[in-house]
Amino acid sequence: MKERMAWEKEKDEIKGLTKMDSEVIHLNVGGTVQMSTERDVLRLVPDSTLAKMFNGMHELKKIDEKVFLDRDGRSFLHLVNYLRNDRTVFPEYMDKNDEIMFFKELDFWKIPPILKKKGQSLDMSMASGSQG
Repeated sequence: MKERMAWEKEKDEIKGLTKMDSEVIHLNVGGTVQMSTERDVLRLVPDSTLAKMFNGMHELKKIDEKVFLDRDGRSFLHLVNYLRNDRTVFPEYMDKNDEIMFFKELDFWKIPPILKKKGQSLDMSMASGSQG
C-alpha cells in the first residue's frame, strides 16, 4: 500500500511537469534559433502581445512547419526561459548590451518584469531609451 501511494504521488508530480494538454509550438526565431516550447508558456502573461499572438485565434507565418518570429533569437530564448521559470529567475548578463536587448524583448512583447536583481531594480526605461 505504501509503495502504491508513493507511485501515485510520483505520477502526479511528473504529470504536473509535463502538462500533457498543452500544445507544443515549434519556433524559428530570426532564422538563428530553432526552439520548441509549450503554448501555455507563451501565454503566461495574459495581456502580453505574446499571449495574444499564441491564443490560437491568429494565423501565424510558418516556415517548414515552424512559427517564424522576426526577432533576435538569443534574446527571445532568454525571454522564453524567463517565462518558463514563472518570471522568478532573471537572466544575468556579462554584456550590458545583451541585458538591454532582453529588456527590449520584454518591452516589445509587453511583458513587465516582476523580479528585482540583487541590489538593483529593473528599469524598463533603459530598453525604451527614456532618461530616468
